[in-house]
Amino acid sequence: MKVIKSNGEIEDFRADKLINSLIRSGASIEEAQEITNIIQLKITKPTPTRTIYRLAKNLLKRTNISSSMKYSLKKAMMRLGPSGYPFERFFAKIMQAYGFETEVDIVEEGRCINHEIDVLAFNKNTVVSVECKYHSSAFRASDAKVAMYVYSRFKDLEDKLKKKYHKKRYEGWLVTNTRLTIDAIKFSRCYSFKAMGWRYPEDGGLEKLIEKKKLYPITVLSIKQDSLQKLLKHELVMATDIIRISNEFLENLGLNQRKINQLKKQARALLG
Repeated sequence: MKVIKSNGEIEDFRADKLINSLIRSGASIEEAQEITNIIQLKITKPTPTRTIYRLAKNLLKRTNISSSMKYSLKKAMMRLGPSGYPFERFFAKIMQAYGFETEVDIVEEGRCINHEIDVLAFNKNTVVSVECKYHSSAFRASDAKVAMYVYSRFKDLEDKLKKKYHKKRYEGWLVTNTRLTIDAIKFSRCYSFKAMGWRYPEDGGLEKLIEKKKLYPITVLSIKQDSLQKLLKHELVMATDIIRISNEFLENLGLNQRKINQLKKQARALLG
């Protein structure tokens, strides 16, 4: 059995890879193995990985709705658009969950010029300038040019932020909702600033920060695009927002009672 990767390359299908991804989303070993067996029987010719993903999600949805939503996390991250604004808000919420206070879309004076900072985060010991790079497609990656650009911003801000937060260690982070190229990773390592993307770094990629504390974006829920944009416009970016927001508020955004109940049920199942 062969699969066609997103870059067009053809490689052997790896059952263990699919099983592990299903288990990571919360499926049991038995569910993951059964879904993989069904897919292997159905697929008889080279098939795009996105088709296999769609089939796996649909099969998982029949037995485990919560896990099927988690399995679609990567795709959900692409829906935090079309601008980068919702992704910035989403990552600020993640930082808050990990003990930081945050400010978003602020302007700080650098050594040479002023800079718009996507997320400024600080705790007792550290102040972090975060540059968020949102992509609406998994085919897009943050490359070395992006890494070099944000590093120059970090350096220009460093002296001023160190002076303003004189008792705190200063860090610059590059965060993307997709992947980082090999050269972007090499550059960040060479100049010792933090870069984070999908499955990078291995011990603390974006998906791991989300899954560890169940910080799922609102986009994992079954929401049509027009309703989603209304929610994002009101800075409702987390699945938890659906639970805490009143039914009346959601009705005013155009959601009917049936849909509201469905979304709240999905969110509770996801976070339970």
